[in-house]
Amino acid sequence: PVRLKQISYSPNLSSTSPTLYPNRHPHTTTTMKTTLVLLSTLLSGVLSFAPLAPSSPTLTSLFASPAVDQKAIGVLRPMGLFDPLDLMSQSDADFTRRRTSEIKHGRVAMVAVIGNLAPQLGLTFPGYISTSEGVKFSDVAEAGSFGALAKIPAFGVAQIALFAAIMELWTWKQDSSNAPGDVGGRDWVRYQDPVVKTEKLNKELQNGRLAMLAISGLMVQEQITGKGAIEMLGY
Repeated sequence: PVRLKQISYSPNLSSTSPTLYPNRHPHTTTTMKTTLVLLSTLLSGVLSFAPLAPSSPTLTSLFASPAVDQKAIGVLRPMGLFDPLDLMSQSDADFTRRRTSEIKHGRVAMVAVIGNLAPQLGLTFPGYISTSEGVKFSDVAEAGSFGALAKIPAFGVAQIALFAAIMELWTWKQDSSNAPGDVGGRDWVRYQDPVVKTEKLNKELQNGRLAMLAISGLMVQEQITGKGAIEMLGY
């Protein structure tokens, strides 16, 4: 087994970089430096959650070829198999449903983390999200995670909900004949080597788990302190 070397990076917090949150300095070129620092720090965190030595995959006929043992995915050191409620002993259908939900929530959380941090770095769309109500994209960014929902017009929130429903119920609906998370249709990248496929699935699952913890922490911190993560770092 090959061990991934963890990258240790300590960002320099002495410089200042403005965001679109209130009481910030004007946006300057240091935003790009802040972005690079943030990306480097996130990369270090992701690598620390990458699988060190995934267990050898066991071929099974339960999922579509090329198949891997889906119940072995995510069972990594140091925790190993963490199942205090003994959910793994239930039916394969129950496991597939839960694993599908875990992958889906992890993917949404990864996008959410980016969506939470990017506006704080001044990365927003130009112009207006609603010309009729005079609401700019920058206005939404300044409101923070929870406050953004109050800034977006009701019709805009309805559009977001409708889009999510279409993706969930039709476009990316999980087919029971496919492996959990395999919702991309014919254009989805499918690895034919079971060992490579196991490695990729482990990385996606672990990064998704990390993102779910991250977005929860970011939003709770914002509610308690009234500041975004980048502002808390002193930028």
